[in-house]
Amino acid sequence: MKFRKRIKIFIAVTLAFFVVSSVRSNTEEKISANLKMMIQKQGEQSRFTIWIFFKDKGHDLDKKMQAVQSSLNPRALKRRLRHLKYTPLVDEYDVPVEEKYIQSVQSHTIRIRHRSRWLNAVSAEAYGYALQRIADLALVKKVDRVRSFHFREPDLTQTQSIEKPSLITEPHAFDYGPSFNQLNQINVPALHDLGYSGKGVLICMLDTGFKNFTHQALDHLDIQATWDFVNDDPNVFDEEGQMGVGNHGTQTLGTIGGYHPGELIGPAYGASYILGKTENTDWERHIEEDHWVAGAEWADDLGADVISSSLGYRYEFSHGEEGYTSEDMDGETAITTRGANIAASRGILIVNSAGNEGPASPPDNTIIAPSDSSNVIAAGAVDPRGMRVDFSSMGPTADGRIKPDVMAQGSNVYTVEIGGSSIYDSVAGTSFSCPLTAGVTALILEINPTWTNYDIMDAIKSTADNSSSPNNQYGWGIVDAYGAAFYGVKKIFPPQSFAVQRIPNNYIFFMQFVDHLTWSANPGNEIPVASYRIYEIRSDSQDNDFVLIAELDSQTFTYDRRGLFFEETYIYKITSVSESGEESDPVYATYNQ
Repeated sequence: MKFRKRIKIFIAVTLAFFVVSSVRSNTEEKISANLKMMIQKQGEQSRFTIWIFFKDKGHDLDKKMQAVQSSLNPRALKRRLRHLKYTPLVDEYDVPVEEKYIQSVQSHTIRIRHRSRWLNAVSAEAYGYALQRIADLALVKKVDRVRSFHFREPDLTQTQSIEKPSLITEPHAFDYGPSFNQLNQINVPALHDLGYSGKGVLICMLDTGFKNFTHQALDHLDIQATWDFVNDDPNVFDEEGQMGVGNHGTQTLGTIGGYHPGELIGPAYGASYILGKTENTDWERHIEEDHWVAGAEWADDLGADVISSSLGYRYEFSHGEEGYTSEDMDGETAITTRGANIAASRGILIVNSAGNEGPASPPDNTIIAPSDSSNVIAAGAVDPRGMRVDFSSMGPTADGRIKPDVMAQGSNVYTVEIGGSSIYDSVAGTSFSCPLTAGVTALILEINPTWTNYDIMDAIKSTADNSSSPNNQYGWGIVDAYGAAFYGVKKIFPPQSFAVQRIPNNYIFFMQFVDHLTWSANPGNEIPVASYRIYEIRSDSQDNDFVLIAELDSQTFTYDRRGLFFEETYIYKITSVSESGEESDPVYATYNQ
């Protein structure tokens, strides 16, 4: 009996040992190999900036998604409705990180930096000895480091001083002064002549700080919001004792939105802007990827249509750690690329600098994240004559896609100087071909307000000057703003002012509601409208299949959807239909409780 008892005890102890060993092995695997290596090099008493990824979003996910949908910013809702054929209005990515999970890890950290609903993670600072405790928590999926990068300025020793082309004498609506060539090269003046300026489009600039808003070319700007993601406050200009200076951000803002006839006019001088400081420039343009993701989520919250990002993430800043490799530029590995992919799925159009890393020979590449994403327009640089500048980064991506996507002027670019209210400067880098390209996308969206980000990407690539034979030096070529704006345009357009009003309909024993839909004729239609088609889909539907509920004659501008209960909400879309049966792009509306 004693022998049997000893055997049982031995088996129990052995099993317990294996269970504990298995648990310990699993928790150790939660810490990335790269982060483990850093801990070994720097020691457990060192301070690390880390990502803490969680296993899920907690309970009641459907209820949480409904809460997100009911609280969407009206601009964000409008943008997402345009994109509805690709992605549900709201999904799991939109649900905030579970607060209880954050509280569980917070006591093991020095501070929480950012919360990312898209990545289901927080970025934090913690000592090395605390990382295993964090990984031991069942709610934690993975612990990795937040990477720090050095964004390279262009090597101007490889460029030549170029005589600017003589100005074309053809009259335009504005005197562009020294900024004429950078806009004429991409055919922007033709759209300005028609009265377009990016009006009604909200552009998010992610860059260093911004300052000198009293400059004569910047004082007209409609700046709707600002946030400093490095110092966690709303001031994006230089503040005493804080990290970073706003030279670079100010100059990219001047490139896209400047307006002072005779000196500088940007392509999207009439757009509205939100400005996000995501870079610490105290240390040679030291950038960290969690700030960029936080900035992109902020842009989504505020309803931005376009993100212009003259930043990039590829080469490590310090400590000798390995940065992202050519193999990592596959459109899905880098943290900022993952964030950009989710932003694009929300309907945001992202234009990013291709990079200033120079040429590459396949299969290697010099593209920087998030420009490696198929959902991002990577803007390369040409000189005033249209020749690729040697510092402009090249593809292909690791999975064989062509990059950059398009080109714009990236040397001898004329923009504001931060030193005074009437001083200008010539600058270089894909940092400036990026805002020129982003400004074009704003013009395209102003002209085609029903287009999705993917429609704009298709138009801008299909009409660029190398579209017949794209390659990894020029991509699809130099942008043609006018050609892209009117690419494949239909002659029939959706009605205007489409809206939904919910009206109670009281009965003796219960209450129902009516969704009263209204719209007006679109004066821009080039051919007669024969009818309007109205479609619907339940707001909580898991698919994107709209159902046709009515077709009304061209003189009818209202429709009542009856028999609804309070909890029933629908998304409606309406199209115009020509006599030949051609259907316009749709516009959308929904009732927000």
